[in-house]
Amino acid sequence: MKDFSKRFQYTFTVISIFTIIITSVMDLNETHMTNQLWTPHARFHWACQYFASIVVSVVSLYCLYGKYKDKGSVFSKLFIGLSPLYFWGMFIPALLMPDTSTAPDGIILPPNFPKIFTIIHPNFIIACILSVISIIITSKELNRHIKPMHDVSE
Repeated sequence: MKDFSKRFQYTFTVISIFTIIITSVMDLNETHMTNQLWTPHARFHWACQYFASIVVSVVSLYCLYGKYKDKGSVFSKLFIGLSPLYFWGMFIPALLMPDTSTAPDGIILPPNFPKIFTIIHPNFIIACILSVISIIITSKELNRHIKPMHDVSE
């Protein structure tokens, strides 16, 4: 059975746990799941995304620490390494959709709240950072065991 590097294992453990905690704290309240400004259908879609994110994060943790036949395979590394993109990475194309905003509806911002964060919410910045980290660490993990090919004539 192949192992994951400690950097890979620690990075995706932290990201998976962070995703479970932060989405639960930030989204299971009146700013998202129970926001009266959202139509029931919009809340339904958000609930689908929330539960899918939780399941992907839990499965990712199982893939890191559980016992299974293909642990350490390229597929397991890709699943774990790209799992943050299933939630955080989707913030990037979502912002490109017409009439979307990264700021929650109905929230009254403090008077000194930086204007840039009304356009690009801190969650969007976190999403971009986690997406880049995920891609870099996964790429390094996939290349970890690749040995250079030697010339056959040697």
